[in-house]
Amino acid sequence: MNLSIIHTPKLERPYLLKREHGEYKQHAHFHTREMAEKCRRLIDNNKYPYSKELKIAVQRILTEEEFKKLNKKERYYNVNKGRIK
Repeated sequence: MNLSIIHTPKLERPYLLKREHGEYKQHAHFHTREMAEKCRRLIDNNKYPYSKELKIAVQRILTEEEFKKLNKKERYYNVNKGRIK
């Protein structure tokens, strides 16, 4: 899958991450180039985003089936937190 980052300075969110040869709706806007690149890395590495903004962006770019196949990492919970022995 080819993703491209396009800079359009007149917009409020000037960085556009778009799926090449995808539908019109398969794109997302970002405030910074770093966030667009981070979203691109998550998609390339097949990782599930936990940030709300990135999750919405990845959902827009990928198809529903591709989004469901992303690798979800179990969250770490410290079960011993607050226990005194």
